[in-house]
Amino acid sequence: MSKFNENKSKNMTKNYEYGNSYKKNPLENWMNNIFSNKLDDKFYESSTVQMENFIKLTEEVLNEYGPIFVAKCAMFSRNELGLRSISHLVAAMLNGQSFERKRDFYKAFCHRPDDMSEIFAAVDMLGGKRSHAMIRGFADYMSGLSEYNIMKYQMKGKRYNMYDLINIIHPKSEIVDDYMNGKLEAADTWEVNISTGKDSWKNMVEGNRLGYLALIRNLNNILAEDVDDAWIKRNLVDRLINEVSIKKSLVFPYQIYTAYRNLNVQNFAVITALDTAFRIACGNMPKLEGNSVIMLDVSGSMEDRYGDKSNLTIKEVGACYAAALYINGNCDFVKFGNDAKSLTFKKACGPFQVIREMCENDNCGYGTNIAPAFGLISDKKYDRIFVVSDMQVMKRVSWWGSDNCMSSYNTYCANNGRTILYSFDLGNYSNQIANPNNPDVHLMTALNDNVFKMLEYVENGGKLYDYINDNYHF
Repeated sequence: MSKFNENKSKNMTKNYEYGNSYKKNPLENWMNNIFSNKLDDKFYESSTVQMENFIKLTEEVLNEYGPIFVAKCAMFSRNELGLRSISHLVAAMLNGQSFERKRDFYKAFCHRPDDMSEIFAAVDMLGGKRSHAMIRGFADYMSGLSEYNIMKYQMKGKRYNMYDLINIIHPKSEIVDDYMNGKLEAADTWEVNISTGKDSWKNMVEGNRLGYLALIRNLNNILAEDVDDAWIKRNLVDRLINEVSIKKSLVFPYQIYTAYRNLNVQNFAVITALDTAFRIACGNMPKLEGNSVIMLDVSGSMEDRYGDKSNLTIKEVGACYAAALYINGNCDFVKFGNDAKSLTFKKACGPFQVIREMCENDNCGYGTNIAPAFGLISDKKYDRIFVVSDMQVMKRVSWWGSDNCMSSYNTYCANNGRTILYSFDLGNYSNQIANPNNPDVHLMTALNDNVFKMLEYVENGGKLYDYINDNYHF
């Protein structure tokens, strides 16, 4: 029996549709999750199953790569990608680890005061005890909080509220002392002002008292008040397209698309402003050299919701970034299900129209087979291929030949030369349609403009692991 020269098929598996696929190695599987998973129910897995699997994966990665690398990834996930629950869980697991500058990590990790309460609750769930380094790191962070942030994030009714956090952490500042002595006034937040009837949406917009996410999430409330076109153009439009606010808010392009999708009033000035905001939110995405093609999965499972609180499908989120890539560079577009179809868009089309047309099934069918998509591009040379999918290819229509490799991709490269393939996995499952041993195939996981910054690094021979390890510090 062969002990060391194992069969090539050992890293093969069956996915949820019984199609052939590759097992992800623990690191790429873990990074796929921490950079994109919201820990909500998915088409093929419940949130409970995902969390159990992720905890096991995190333990593997901690043992293999160490807590400092894991901490860097958690900070990148929280502060660059804006992911909360998955990064909180990792921060809670790091509580039981020993590593240099652990106190600095917990101070730097926090983006908002309620990050601390979420981590405390996650530590409780894991059955752990709060470490001294975590407590002191949180104290360092809380000691620098403003009166506004303390009063805004009181977290009343939660297991850990602001009063509890202060009693546990013991931060030192005059503002904290005033809070504990009841000397601070209620924060001037839109939540307080609206719930108490103290103010109106119209007045808050005029006074620039809404953060960017609150602004786009409450557009229907704003437009439902006594506002006309002149007021909208004078007070609302400039705030919707404010580049500083868009960047500071960590808003994702799909969230701006969500605001557009949710509009009850189809106001031309607002829609045009959201169109511009979408382009700004994609502004950090690279201008790609050469030619690229985007392949978007429009199969049935891509109709799954992008999180429990979202009314967008993962197909729409994928299309948001496909549209951004298409608008930003020399990109062609192909959609696929059982069959495939290529599309071109007029330069006058706005991103929302492009997204809508990308998402239409166009008789591609609701199964998953990527081979026809490669058939459509077989006679054109591309420098890179983007595949956006949940990667659940179906039995008898899979991407592989008898040699257990991506026969369609390999055939394309054999005919057209070296082509880099980026696999954006929107399912967060433990298998992939990309050969992990192919150096030209990269799992980029999350759809976010900060992830797209890595493309140049990767194309110059770098790895996602090295990008995080070398460029992110606490």
